[in-house]
Amino acid sequence: MAVTHGGWKAAPQAQPSLGLSSLLSPVTPDEFKRAYWEKKPLVVHRENPDHFAASLSFRDVDHILSTSSVRSSELKVVVNGQEIPLVEMAASGPGGPSNGLEVLYDLYRRGSTVVFKFLHERWEPLGRLCRTLSGEFSAGFQANAYLTPAGAQGLTSHYDTHDVFVLQVWGSKHWRLYESPDELPLATQPYRRPKDGPGAPVREFDLRPGDLMYMPRGTVHDATSNDEASLHITLGVLPVLWSTVLKDALDRAIEGDPRYRGALPPGFALDPELRDGAAATLAELLGSVAAAVDPAELVERAASRALVGRRPVLDGHLLDLEGLRTLGPDTLVRRRAELLWSLRPEDTGLQLEFHGKVVRLPARIEPELRYVLDARAPFTARDVTGRLDVEGRLVLVRRLLQEGLLTLA
Repeated sequence: MAVTHGGWKAAPQAQPSLGLSSLLSPVTPDEFKRAYWEKKPLVVHRENPDHFAASLSFRDVDHILSTSSVRSSELKVVVNGQEIPLVEMAASGPGGPSNGLEVLYDLYRRGSTVVFKFLHERWEPLGRLCRTLSGEFSAGFQANAYLTPAGAQGLTSHYDTHDVFVLQVWGSKHWRLYESPDELPLATQPYRRPKDGPGAPVREFDLRPGDLMYMPRGTVHDATSNDEASLHITLGVLPVLWSTVLKDALDRAIEGDPRYRGALPPGFALDPELRDGAAATLAELLGSVAAAVDPAELVERAASRALVGRRPVLDGHLLDLEGLRTLGPDTLVRRRAELLWSLRPEDTGLQLEFHGKVVRLPARIEPELRYVLDARAPFTARDVTGRLDVEGRLVLVRRLLQEGLLTLA
């Protein structure tokens, strides 16, 4: 079969306003990955207060707040590390939940930090940034925003169990980094603050508008706003870990060989000889796992897992589904910008993967499918080249429009 798997690909016309290079500048992506990623914090100071303005501004946050519902779990308020039950306070206050925004602002005026969780899901510029970085890192990305009044602290010293980029948007914050007790902790290893605190900071600095910081997971930190309100974005990175791939290898070995599914010898808990034999058997089983799995297949599965965490690009899809009824050979469509896809052969045909799903298609339509995937400009079903007649091309375009790979131009 002529199809080869070239890895995940992005729309060639996608030109995001902010990607890894501009995020890190003047540090290069190669330098970052070599010297800082999962190794040590990076702080970038730059004299450009509008560097992140295209992704989120102070005025944008004012608008988001004015249209937010305090009933949402994606909006919370914290002060000195304690979350304030905003929904309950709004419900019990004058006017009930309908006056919740005033309750929120009252807490903010008195020193509470407003946290916008998963803001990338409802603010498209941040969504676009997360999708771009997700493709560059082969990892999931999520964006939270933290709005802290002057001279206040939201969260106390802690570490995150995912890597974090901090983008200072407005005002300034004084950051303190401490010795970290755990290197690259897993999600199951949350920070346990010592009774006497995290100790003396090993590094202190201010982040001002346009500045950036990267912290590997496990970096203990806290921060306090200075003499004006502070707004910063945190980009959480959710990579595929070797531990996940290794667990996948063991699961696949267990599924494929009954030896791994057998029981330990009856009575082993009370018999030292049986326990010695069980230990020898376990060593043999562990040694055979590598031969029972295909490393290349496991990495392919990890690649698919990495892209599942990327939010689908489906703006306008509701209109596309309605447009299916009147779709014709001369209807203009286009491949979605920013969409990542992978095409590979399988025994029964072609496997097209995107948006966390697999669409299976016959191998004979490879030329038509390649035309669609490589298209840089809008096209019609009649434009598609290959061996199919116009009606067959229309069937393919209709299928890909319905699945969300294409959209009406």
